[in-house]
Amino acid sequence: MMHLLFERLCRTVALVALLVAAWLSACEGADPSRTPRRMSLSMSDSVVADTGSTGVQALRPALQDRFADTAEVTLRVVPGAPLRAALSAMQAAGVAVRWTDSTGASGLAMSVSRAAAPGAPLFVRASGSLGAPLLLRDGGGVLDSIPHGAPGVSWQLQSATTPLAVQQGLSRAQVPVPASAADKRVLVMAQPGWEGKFTVAALEELGWRVDGRLRVSPSGVVTVGTPERLDLERYAAVVIVDSLSIDGAALQSFVTRGGGLVLGGDALQIAALTSLRPARATEVRGAVAGALLTVDPRRGLDAWELDLAAGAVTLAEDASGHGHREPALIARRSGRGRVVAMPYRETWRWRMQGTDTGAEEHRRWWQAALVAAVPSSKDSLLLGDGPASRDATVDALPGAAAPYADLVARLGPGARAPIPMAENAARPGDERRTTGHISRILSAPLLLLVTLLALLAEWSSRRLRGQR
Repeated sequence: MMHLLFERLCRTVALVALLVAAWLSACEGADPSRTPRRMSLSMSDSVVADTGSTGVQALRPALQDRFADTAEVTLRVVPGAPLRAALSAMQAAGVAVRWTDSTGASGLAMSVSRAAAPGAPLFVRASGSLGAPLLLRDGGGVLDSIPHGAPGVSWQLQSATTPLAVQQGLSRAQVPVPASAADKRVLVMAQPGWEGKFTVAALEELGWRVDGRLRVSPSGVVTVGTPERLDLERYAAVVIVDSLSIDGAALQSFVTRGGGLVLGGDALQIAALTSLRPARATEVRGAVAGALLTVDPRRGLDAWELDLAAGAVTLAEDASGHGHREPALIARRSGRGRVVAMPYRETWRWRMQGTDTGAEEHRRWWQAALVAAVPSSKDSLLLGDGPASRDATVDALPGAAAPYADLVARLGPGARAPIPMAENAARPGDERRTTGHISRILSAPLLLLVTLLALLAEWSSRRLRGQR
């Protein structure tokens, strides 16, 4: 009888051990301390700041860890663009990136602009954190330095080699040097006469390279330079100063794709440009006799009364004899380009019949019109440039010009650097995770051993009783 009870007990123990082993196996698959888990990324400052593929290669071991659901990294410098993109891709793939901010470069950013005029300088604006030197450099080396950094500084450079960058420590913001719109040509379209002749002369004296088409008859054209078909790679802007027959569809395409268009005087009456022009010419306002020799010389020119179109912006105004100011230079955006219009007819009189400074003032006036028309102008904010007018192919993130802001936009705000802990100090939860890990390692062999011993004891008891 005792043998039977012992054998039943052994079978029960073996069965219970097997059931417990199966339960632990099921729990192990759902254990968050085994899958998934946190991983710590460790990279040197030079690797983090690298603008090549070194930083991305350093992430490869971490990317191969398919059990990790969170990556933790402490950044002492702002990562280069490739590493920022790689960390962002990790986060998009489901691995939450938690970064600790020890960069000290939260204010690092810069911008570069250039007016659309021959010989125009580069305007560089930058900001950095106080305390650390701020360096301005281009492709050839360091150009200037601010010993203790500054929240906002600016430079004016006549030339620079791309890329332009500001640097604090290893953290770096950079932008390409914008090409000058004056590197392209201007196409003047007019009828043969004083207005077309002196408009071309004024632009060439300013340093613009001018092509011209002066139409003398329905089939006859006198050319200036080597005019070619409208192409954004060749022409920055088109200037039309007369009411003449033109290809409105070609001009519409040119402006919509990013070209500039200046309409002077009678060009506001061209029917083919109705959808482009920023104002409609209604009636002629006569010139004031002798005003060309006064401080308001444009009052001495015949001008059109204007009815501004929707979205038009007034850039300049002149006094009038009606007790109010008249628009003198207006602009409107069309697609990615701009159209600028002026109401004055025969502006050549300002140059030839005005004061001793009339020629210079005439040149500056046409310069202002072109600068406002060419989309790369530094005065773009005056023309209502906003999110709706941005190129949809451009990354909406801040990019390399504001690398810290770009990092935050991709990964979210970083945590403050923690207080250093003793090297051997345990983190909260470490003991629990360690204990659980050891118990899982020991539980399976132990339960297997118990099962084998129980079955062996039952078998031995049965053999002693002469049973199999």
